Amino acid sequence: MYLSILKKDLRRKKTMNCILLLFVILSAMFMASSVNNILAVGGGIGSYLDKAGITDMMYITKDNEDGSNDVYEKISSDKSVTEIRREQQMITSSGNHFKDGKKLYDYSNISLVLDISEGKLNYFDEDNKKIEDIPKGKVLISTGLAAKAELEKGDKITIEIEGIKLELEYAGVFKDAFLGSEMMANYRYVINHDDYMTLASDETVKKNDIGSLLYVNTNDTEALAETTSDADNIFFSGDRVMLETTYMMIMLIAAVVLVASIVLIAIAFVMLRFTISFTVTEEFREIGVMKVVGLKNRSIRLLYLVKYFGISLVGAFIGFLLSIPLSDMLMDSVTGQIVLESSSPILISLICSAAVVLIIMLFCWGCTGKIRKLSPIDAVRNGQTGERFKKRGLLSLSKSRLHTPFFMAANDVLSAPKQFSVMTVIFALCTLLVMVLSTTANSLDNESMVVMLSVVKSDVYLDNAERSLDILYGKKTVDQALGEISDILDKNGMPADVFMETWYKLPVEFDGKKQKVTFLKCKDTKTTDYTYTEGTAPQNIREIAITKQSADKLGAKIGDEVEITIDGRKDKYLITAYFQGFNNLGECARLYQDVEINDSNITSLFSFQINFKDDPDKKTIDERIQKLKDIFETENVLDARGFVNDCTGVSGTISDVKNMLLVMSIVIIIMISVLMERSFISKEKSEIALLKALGFKNKSIYLIHTLRFVIVALVSVLIAAVVSTPITHLTMDPVFAMMGVISDIPYEINYIEVILIIPAVVALSTVAGAGLTALYSRKIKAYDTANNE
Repeated sequence: MYLSILKKDLRRKKTMNCILLLFVILSAMFMASSVNNILAVGGGIGSYLDKAGITDMMYITKDNEDGSNDVYEKISSDKSVTEIRREQQMITSSGNHFKDGKKLYDYSNISLVLDISEGKLNYFDEDNKKIEDIPKGKVLISTGLAAKAELEKGDKITIEIEGIKLELEYAGVFKDAFLGSEMMANYRYVINHDDYMTLASDETVKKNDIGSLLYVNTNDTEALAETTSDADNIFFSGDRVMLETTYMMIMLIAAVVLVASIVLIAIAFVMLRFTISFTVTEEFREIGVMKVVGLKNRSIRLLYLVKYFGISLVGAFIGFLLSIPLSDMLMDSVTGQIVLESSSPILISLICSAAVVLIIMLFCWGCTGKIRKLSPIDAVRNGQTGERFKKRGLLSLSKSRLHTPFFMAANDVLSAPKQFSVMTVIFALCTLLVMVLSTTANSLDNESMVVMLSVVKSDVYLDNAERSLDILYGKKTVDQALGEISDILDKNGMPADVFMETWYKLPVEFDGKKQKVTFLKCKDTKTTDYTYTEGTAPQNIREIAITKQSADKLGAKIGDEVEITIDGRKDKYLITAYFQGFNNLGECARLYQDVEINDSNITSLFSFQINFKDDPDKKTIDERIQKLKDIFETENVLDARGFVNDCTGVSGTISDVKNMLLVMSIVIIIMISVLMERSFISKEKSEIALLKALGFKNKSIYLIHTLRFVIVALVSVLIAAVVSTPITHLTMDPVFAMMGVISDIPYEINYIEVILIIPAVVALSTVAGAGLTALYSRKIKAYDTANNE
């Protein structure tokens, strides 16, 4: 009997049942795949770092000319250290690596060339196998660089250092737990021992181009921080927690997909509630007859549950099958960077799909409670009590100046707020998700975010890796490098002021605690040119600004004096302000511009900043950027917007997720429009027939039904636009906090996208779904006014 009822009901409401089936399929598919991703990635990053041999602390250092390493010697004498591994390799730049006579790829940070036989971590190939050896004449390259340089296996790569050339064949990518994330952006080349010695045998290379990566395990990180607080030649230092944070974008994508799946399930529940409520209301006669013949409420509710159990079971099974390739697709970008432990994705998908079925059935059981309120007399009264105590609508036809179809559409929406509010909430939710990600991506791709990089806005940002390395190696001073670039600009008719932010790792002591803190300084700007979150900018050489993260590590606050050692001299400095930025994940400080400090203390450099003296417009700056690319033979000549995008490196990922959700939202909106309109036509059959009897043309009826959905869509977009800013802060502020920016994030709203493009997409999707479905009303004739079936 149950199967017979199910078969007849499925045939009778094909459109409605098919759309419900699609929602269940999407819910099960996204839920299974997203939970798989969260479980795999959430536990996978830590497991991957363990498998690779990542330690408590990591350092990138420069070796002395005689091959010794001061940082290694200091750490070796620390009693808190339980293990230390030293991995020697060559420090290079993008100007040392070529393909077909041109730079392999322009990047600003240092890169490293590693002898695989000297590797102190476990490195893995693209098949997740540990790399034991590399054939002579071959090279493996970091995943991110290989993708950006569009390398294919067999390509010839030339490494040239100090005049020594080595041609190698690209043999594939490798996974590097320490430097492999996009946020680290330090690329590595792994080669054979003999090939490495071909380069390292040169005395000049030995003196100038060798550094060490130190991997340290300790039982007291604070004691280790004090030990290294006065060490020189540290380019980078970070702990395991910081390293895990650099993989945050992998988690972000998985989290967004999980949120999308939860939203889908919520929408499926809302649609189920509407469908069940609509079905129960429509079938008042059948329910009344069943009660007359003696069927109990429980039995009648079970009859309805048969259909939804069948739909949810079929939908969950199809969703389970589709979740397997979707999980693989979502994991492709993740597995390209890390090695994941083998898990049981099929079992997890089955559990998630079964959970979707169970939740849907419990929800359906609650929604069929309305059956208890229906009695046999309702069948006699045509499903109504025959009484109404308030106006049908809020609009008055006699007072309205609206065209008839517009008036009727608006009156219908206002007269039935409950049923149209369902669509409003769903459309607003879909639109809101897209708007939040749109604002986030636009903010990270906008020049206003430059203040969060602790630099001033400039016309051009030039990454010249060769000159930067010359400064770091002591071959040139900062003034010499700036002067050379300034002279080149003068000779090419583009006179400009050239300056740069320099980074120093300096020992800081407060209340008996020692830390190595990264300081920024630019002698050609003023501390008052920068943005601070609290306090006042440093006014003299004995004042500093600091981020809240670094202050908390020291246990200091504004108004406290800390001791900083510069060039062997220890002096007291007053903390006058807090600031924030993405630099070093938010852990840094700023010196006053007139502080004297030797260039040998520089550990890193920002881009060369160029401000043209003739104050050119945007078009002229863009033209000059193209000229500078040719003059300096690099693609890393950027405007402020490009500089922000290059430094953060996440706006593209968020944009991709946004586009994925936009497509998904379009599908959801169309499906909901079709489902609701089909339900309305079935419910309003007599009204439509009456309109035709009164002389309304099909075209007018199509317009009335479509305009109702357009009104809902516009209201939804308006609601989403109003709440998008606070929701953006609520959802994205924690993500920015992980990157170092805690408050006052300069979100940039693309008003063309938010006010025009997204609303247009929502409106067109609504018109496509509701307008096409409204054509079904042409089958209803004027004589159907007397048809109660």
